[in-house]
Amino acid sequence: MSVVLKGQGLRVAVLGGGIAGLTAATELAERGVDVTVVEPTGWGGKARSASVPGTGRGGRLDLPSEHGFRFFPGFYRSLPDTLRRIPLDGSPDGVAGNLREATHVLSARSGRVGERLTDVSTAAGARTPSEFLRSLGMETGGRGLTSEELLYFANRMLVYMTSSDERRLGQWESTSWWEFSAADGASDEYHKACVVGATRTVVAARAEVCSAHTVGGFLEAFGYGFLGRGEVLPADRVLNGPTSTAWIDPWVTHLDSLGVRLELGWRVERLTVGARGVTGAELRGPRGERRDLTADSYICALPVHRVGALLDRGLAEADIALKRTSDLRTDWMVGIQFYLTEPVPVIRGHVLFLDSPWALTSISQAQFWDCDFRATYGDGTVADCLSVDISAWDTPGILYGKPARECTRTEVAAEVWAQLCDGLNGRGRTTLHEGLLHSWELDPAVRNLDGPGPAVNDEPLLINTTDSWAARPRAVTAAPNLFMAGDYVRCPVNLATMEGANQAARLAVNALLDASGHPGAPALVHTLHQPEELRRLKEVDGELFAQGRAHILDGPPPWAVSARGRRSPRRVPGGPRGPRAPR
Repeated sequence: MSVVLKGQGLRVAVLGGGIAGLTAATELAERGVDVTVVEPTGWGGKARSASVPGTGRGGRLDLPSEHGFRFFPGFYRSLPDTLRRIPLDGSPDGVAGNLREATHVLSARSGRVGERLTDVSTAAGARTPSEFLRSLGMETGGRGLTSEELLYFANRMLVYMTSSDERRLGQWESTSWWEFSAADGASDEYHKACVVGATRTVVAARAEVCSAHTVGGFLEAFGYGFLGRGEVLPADRVLNGPTSTAWIDPWVTHLDSLGVRLELGWRVERLTVGARGVTGAELRGPRGERRDLTADSYICALPVHRVGALLDRGLAEADIALKRTSDLRTDWMVGIQFYLTEPVPVIRGHVLFLDSPWALTSISQAQFWDCDFRATYGDGTVADCLSVDISAWDTPGILYGKPARECTRTEVAAEVWAQLCDGLNGRGRTTLHEGLLHSWELDPAVRNLDGPGPAVNDEPLLINTTDSWAARPRAVTAAPNLFMAGDYVRCPVNLATMEGANQAARLAVNALLDASGHPGAPALVHTLHQPEELRRLKEVDGELFAQGRAHILDGPPPWAVSARGRRSPRRVPGGPRGPRAPR
């Protein structure tokens, strides 16, 4: 537990109470700073859990619901550090003691033909790169990839892992994952296993628009964790209860004990800007009342879709460069929970439905929770919660032939259930059937599925499209007392995740402490593992990139053959000296 410093007279207003806002409040309060956090909707932001009103009977709690299941990959280091500092009775490791290892990943296939179960536990010991490829559902023969496809994808990973930082920002940031992985002309199986599966089931982004910088970086980080490189941590962890119960509620209690003022129901309407920076924030309360919040410094920890509304209300006046955030794109990754009358663990971990047109992922939650689910939640007949994320909302389904955005809520639930059954039933085994289904709950942040008007998602997720890095703000702004935090702010984890939000908040706090002259030590911002064995290869690539030359291992795929039988060369954009990396 960090030592709390004595107050230094610095007042900070944190605008937004999601992961970024609560992280910033923690770091500041531990350094004796006077902190006020305002949040319009609920503590924890998109990470919070909720419940289905009126479903509890006989003294039981209402059935738990959420925006989507939470998981903590092994390369998350900043966020677990925060969890360890949140006190929890009986746990010397704080709230981090509520994490449980998810030991397996199932790559489910239609009719269970060609499915693959992978042990990702720490107990499995050291692994080889070929085992990493198999963990992604990639193998040769049968329904799997051809040998040349598997080898080429291995080449793609090696190219990215040995690319210099300059090339990652200067070339791969401008290259879509579709183009980088050479999807054109490849087989459907290659698309599912290597191209689409690597994006939609993780970051809710289309491979055609998501940058290779982002997808390659995520697979690299996950791969090092799976291979046991760097800090040895479980590759996949989940909480032992609903997110708010196991994490957010103890966090809010801890912040209150540190003297943080937590004001729920207040929305930021406008920033007032003067010659010396931000002078105040105009707030609207839960009953429509208005008041001004004043502080010495401000941390804007609002989600990216809410930041846009402030651009014409003071934010752009504070820093005109922040207008670039309006170029950032969001997409939908939405949770739906199916409540089952019997335990259906499937596997002890996550399931990736590679043949699902809606890019489904799921986890059976009751097996990880430290309670008797049937005795704790609902009406006494519910024994499990199958939590599912829907990542593709524009692709026709298998039941109604419509994309999710055009379905009613009931049709979405029926379609998801059909796709789950397609991946988990077959070859003489029936994992799911209608008799198991008690009820379901679709994220209420999605509105208008039953009309009128087009469907709306109140809590979309940032997607890292090509060239989006330049539009993402830094923690420091042109206003000397305004700092940015959130999963869209530039940070070592180049992905809209809880870890990214946590890191961005730490960067904002460090910038604030430095600007104010506060004596508190800076917050630690963890970097991703970079193996020493690849350092020289990256240096060589940096030299090649500066000369405008391609990566030494970068070549066309076996299926890219011209009419003359010669393979088309891969080119480096940006002229003879190569592209310049955004700063």
